[in-house]
Parts: sequence; structure tokens; C-alpha cells
Amino acid sequence: MQKYETLFILHPELPEAQVRETIDRTRRLIEGMSGNVADIQDWGLRELAYPIEKQTRGNYVLVEYEAGSAVVNELERTMKLSDEVMRFVSVRMPLRSAVADADADESAVGDAAGPESETIQEGN
Repeated sequence: MQKYETLFILHPELPEAQVRETIDRTRRLIEGMSGNVADIQDWGLRELAYPIEKQTRGNYVLVEYEAGSAVVNELERTMKLSDEVMRFVSVRMPLRSAVADADADESAVGDAAGPESETIQEGN
């Protein structure tokens, strides 16, 4: 399974109960198709970068999950059909390999030593 993030913007005039229901429906859809929801962040009502459907604000929700590509396809299909969702975007998160982790650890150790550990040679 691959890690994904889906950010969607809900209509600003939705009551809080309907926002909660949309978030719960999203969780049930992912888990119902053998996905695993890692985190759901409700960012609340925020200004949009540009008007969407004559609205200047929207309720932002970020969902982080592990699933197969069929789950992402079904989630996006459901969001396209939903009147509450104004926009959405799904992103596949990059996999971190063990080699990349080891390289990052080595460079952090080298940087941590700093200039104090360097040997200074004075010339005559």
C-alpha cells in the first residue's frame, strides 16, 4: 500500500454537522476499501487564493492515509459527485528508502561535528 494525502475544500455555508458527516463518510470509504487512515486534520474556514463558485472562503480538510490506487480513484469519484466539495487534490507521498535514511544520518553526524573538530595546521 502507498501513502497518500487528499486535501479537499468544502462549501463555507455548510453547517458543522454536515462537515463532520462528510469527514466521517470519507474515513468510512477509505477504511471500507481496506485502507488505513493515519490522520484527518480539519483546518476550518479559510480564505481561498481565488474565488471558487463565487465563494471566497472554504472549509479545508486534509486526510493522510495508506491505500491502493483503487481507493484514491473511488474517493475522487465520490468527491466529484458531491455538492459539498468545491475542490480536491490527492497526492501520492514519496517512499523513503533505507539508503536515503542512512545518507541523511551520515550527513547529520558530519554537520554536527562542526569546525571545532577540524585540525588546524600552522605553517612556518
